[in-house]
Amino acid sequence: MPAPKTAWISSSKSESKPWGETRVWQTHGTIHGKVITLHAGNRTSLKYHKLKNEVFYVVSGVVRVTYGDSKTTKSSEKHPYQTKVLKSTDVLHVQSECPYRLEALEESVIVEIGDRVDDCPVVMEDDYGRAKKE
Repeated sequence: MPAPKTAWISSSKSESKPWGETRVWQTHGTIHGKVITLHAGNRTSLKYHKLKNEVFYVVSGVVRVTYGDSKTTKSSEKHPYQTKVLKSTDVLHVQSECPYRLEALEESVIVEIGDRVDDCPVVMEDDYGRAKKE
């Protein structure tokens, strides 16, 4: 007979970023959650993940997102970036290999759920001079 399933309590970890802060927590397997605080006028790296899929839910604030499809990284002329403004309760879905960037037009809080905590991003541009991995 298999062991019963259970609930559990865990903790989260905070990390300062030049554009704000993240608070990350691990769930079971490779799924993780993150609360992103993005300060007004700041933006994340332009990046993509090779394997990881992500969903971003805007809790508060106004966020400009720049995103492309899996072919944009090879030819942004043929597969151009799109830009949209998201507000509270809007959701952005980003599949692996699709580049994106989040920019706070005002102080913003975003929840991220991802399926591959072990997949480091490929950073294409960064305003803060960081190395090619966040």
